[in-house]
Parts: sequence; C-alpha cells; structure tokens
Amino acid sequence: MRELALAARDVLLAPRCAGCGEPGSWFCVSCRDDCEPIEHNGGLTLRAAGAHAGPLRAAVRRLKYGGEPGLAEDLGALVALELARDLARGVTIDAIVPVPLHRSRAMARGYDQAALLARAVATRTALPLRPSLHRIRAGRPQMELDRVARAANIRGAFVAESGSLRGLRVAVIDDVATTGATLGDAAAAARAAGARAVRAYVVAFEE
Repeated sequence: MRELALAARDVLLAPRCAGCGEPGSWFCVSCRDDCEPIEHNGGLTLRAAGAHAGPLRAAVRRLKYGGEPGLAEDLGALVALELARDLARGVTIDAIVPVPLHRSRAMARGYDQAALLARAVATRTALPLRPSLHRIRAGRPQMELDRVARAANIRGAFVAESGSLRGLRVAVIDDVATTGATLGDAAAAARAAGARAVRAYVVAFEE
C-alpha cells in the first residue's frame, strides 16, 4: 500500500533533481554529466556510475531514505549505461539479478530500491530480470558499521534456489558499494545457485 501511495505521489508531483534541486527530473542532465564512472576489481569486477559523493550521494540517499522511489528510473539509467558499455566491449551478461533488502526492511521502507534499480537496468538493456537472491538475515544497516564489522554482518545473508542461475553470466545490481561485503556475499550466493560468472554494477562506489 505504501509503495502505491509513493508511486501516486511521484506521478502527481513534479520531480526536482535530487542533486541540485532543479525542477523537471529526478536527476538532471547536468548532475549526470558530473558523474565519472569507476571500475573496481577486488575479487569481484564492479562498475559504478560514479563516486559516492556530491549530487550522486545526495540522490542515493533520497532514494534509500527519502521515500522517493521515482529516483530509481534515472539512477538505474546511469547503471544501465555502464552495463551497456561492457556489453559493447564484448562482455556477456545473461541476466540481471537485484541484491535484495530483507523483507522486513523493504516493508518498512515501502519498496526495495535495489529491485527498482535492477528493473530499470533490465528494461534499458533488454536483459531478463532474475530476482533469484533472497536475504534471510536483516542484520544491522551496513552504514552503521566499520569495515571489519560489515563483513561479519552480511556473511551468509543471501541464498538462492539451487540451480536457479545455472550456467548464467549475471550482473548483480545494488545502490552503493563501500567495502564490497554485501556484493561479495550476494555473488557467492549467485555462484552457489549455479551462476557461471558474476559482475557487479552499482550507482555509486565509496572509495
């Protein structure tokens, strides 16, 4: 019900850029142009639309905590652009897999921002959406923890049905990567479900 109410509000109210406040879009062209894509290889290849700073940080925060799911379309478009660049380089991706919130947190927020981002990416790249991962432990919010505690907090938090991703090369989608602990655990669950290869794509990377 809350998700429907938020969606209705997004339709009725003219959006303002989450980065600079200019009316007309959720994340304006000027703020998008300020984003510098990042590639990070730390055991899992990761691409981000930009650094977790400035307008992009403000936009992600409003998506996650400001009750503004409409932002997922514009931010998802930035992620889709990075994935499309990889496809153009010859990288094969068979499916889009969101990194889900725990059900209790998604219900409290009214939506799952990673699921919305992944849907936007799938639509723009014409790749199938496979919501195969399930978060079985809520844990504490990662932003409250230091780097060491984050890994322990997320370890074993994701599962997927055995064989549900068998033979697929998948792109896991999330909003922010900091230590990579969440994405690493999600990638491990995807591989356990049979994924042949896993790459990660996020809106923002915190270096």
